[in-house]
Amino acid sequence: MSKRIHKSNGVSLVQHFDPPTGYVGAFGWLCGYSADADFLDMAAERFTGQARAQRAHAGRIALAVMLDPGNPLIAPIDAPGVASLSMYEAKQKTFELLHAKVALLGFRDPHDPARWVVRLLVSTGNWTRETLEETLDLVWRVDVASDALEAPDAQTQLSCSDIHAAHDLLVYLADYFDQRLLTLSGGDYPSDTNQWRNQLDRWLDRIAECKRGHPRFFDNRNHSLLAQLAKCIERAGITAACHYLAMGSGFYETAKSESAVPKVLRRIVETLKEKGRLTRQCEIDVFVNPLGCQAVAQSVNELAAEGFVVRPAHPPAMLFPDGDARKLHAKFLFAANKREGFNNCTSAWIYLGSGNLTGPGFDTKAALGRGNLEAGVVFAPEGLCWYQKAGVAPAQVVTNLLPMQWSAQYDSDTGLTAGGDMPVRPQVSIASPVAWVTWIEPVAATRSNGRLSLPEPLSTTSGFAVLDEAGQSCVMLDGDFLWRGERPRQVKVRWTGETGARHETLLPVLDEFGRVAATGLSSLDLDEVAWQLAQFPSTPDDEGVDREGIPDDPVTGDQQPLPRSAPMRGDYAIRQMMELVENVAARQTAVVEADWFVWCNRLEQTLIRASNSVGVETFIELEINPLSPLRAVPFRPAFAELDNSEAGERYLEALRRIASAWRVDGLKGLEVTR
Repeated sequence: MSKRIHKSNGVSLVQHFDPPTGYVGAFGWLCGYSADADFLDMAAERFTGQARAQRAHAGRIALAVMLDPGNPLIAPIDAPGVASLSMYEAKQKTFELLHAKVALLGFRDPHDPARWVVRLLVSTGNWTRETLEETLDLVWRVDVASDALEAPDAQTQLSCSDIHAAHDLLVYLADYFDQRLLTLSGGDYPSDTNQWRNQLDRWLDRIAECKRGHPRFFDNRNHSLLAQLAKCIERAGITAACHYLAMGSGFYETAKSESAVPKVLRRIVETLKEKGRLTRQCEIDVFVNPLGCQAVAQSVNELAAEGFVVRPAHPPAMLFPDGDARKLHAKFLFAANKREGFNNCTSAWIYLGSGNLTGPGFDTKAALGRGNLEAGVVFAPEGLCWYQKAGVAPAQVVTNLLPMQWSAQYDSDTGLTAGGDMPVRPQVSIASPVAWVTWIEPVAATRSNGRLSLPEPLSTTSGFAVLDEAGQSCVMLDGDFLWRGERPRQVKVRWTGETGARHETLLPVLDEFGRVAATGLSSLDLDEVAWQLAQFPSTPDDEGVDREGIPDDPVTGDQQPLPRSAPMRGDYAIRQMMELVENVAARQTAVVEADWFVWCNRLEQTLIRASNSVGVETFIELEINPLSPLRAVPFRPAFAELDNSEAGERYLEALRRIASAWRVDGLKGLEVTR
């Protein structure tokens, strides 16, 4: 990433989830104060390149989100592909609010597993629709590509340091959250989610090997943001004292008394002057949301007496070209020097981050009851100019990039409102004793209920119960919960916590394929199976969308079967099956090792959907197992040739389960000659 600020016109926070050209999203981590399903659903669609119904069909997790526990969890079906993780009740936090807004996203080249990109986002805004439509927020981004690590330059090494520092924060934070859903096995199934998560970990290990220099990214686990600010400015290469400082924040301190100057604003200026980062007679602007600026609203005159000018924030044109009014939520500092007769912002540096200019946000290290967990960046942009003039590109003008303007100011408290303070929120999202339940199909012959099975036995003292659609506890039998009706995608559960309080939450339901909160699967004919496998590693484009005018079920969202005329039995069905086996062999021998377990999952899931096809029924009548050639070494990639290897065992287990579903296990096989 260049030190020059570069923004595309109107790129919103959610658009930063778009993959680089030629890549697709693999797995990503997010943390933040709050999020909503609308934003996360849009982010997941951009990240994966899959529509909502496709993600619901795939049933894998692409984005894991860790939110402040005062934020309700996002329901599993409201943002398919997203796991909203809950915090452990017994884990004692070392911070007040989880307020850091950080994303670490991994993208892969679907055709070359050696090529990947890791992206870091540091946002001032929450992962919500409000951020996209109503607030004035900023985001800082850096990408590191695998190609650049062969001979990394100094800028790439610095970006590696940023990503490594952010990863360290997320690893620390993840210890407070229930991650079991990300590592689930789905019974006999290795999880696609776990495969991509492990790949991201390997990419991050490679990035850690290439990091050099002090990161621009920093957090307040050990020291407040303010205590680190001067050193971060120096590390960014700025040693001169600046004549100008702009400060902006979504929240300021609560007014303790009438006409009291906010202490943190004064502390920031005093600290920077003491450390030689501001001149003694510097110019200071404070940018506010006029409808909610807390103590600033009551102290304009007192601030003016100490050299502060209060101004309304203004949406920067390069980031918000629509010109709509927005309320300031961004937290930023900007300092620079201006020389008479010159337009350049010299010795410029910028802070962007989550930390509001308050005690808990900026002047206190993370501590329960005192300081929030905050994160941000300090960097030194190049090429910035104060004003738009001939020969100056719009993207160089500081007021086009930061929410600043110098044409309006407040000379009194008139027009300013204190507004509300940061709300105090109880912990409402608490980790359940189990992270999911697994669906067991009813036995058709006896018309018994389906069952919801727990991944692990529970203590009887937890009072754990699965609630039916009427909110009543399901009957428990042999450790499973009986469920009337079709497989649900999510269920509400209730339990008694360690403090004796009753809790409820929604848990995803895994199907027999290990898919998470997934929609139902339609039956396929053999030609449809071949077409879908040919799309690997992408999700087939027709999943979950109208196919030849056949819509999804309006209630369940499940894909309805297509009306079709049955193909002829006999020679046609045999030829069709043999072509499928040949196609599978040709496709899977070209699958790279990194995608092998995902391929086995896709192969099993897709072929089992053809269990009732005419082609399969024909081979049952012939008493022949048409899958037997796929066990042969020539039909397998080199890394899966050995039956006792991990890759070989997973493949043979997939063939065994397909054969069982097709009812051809135990039948004679076909000989393979090559």
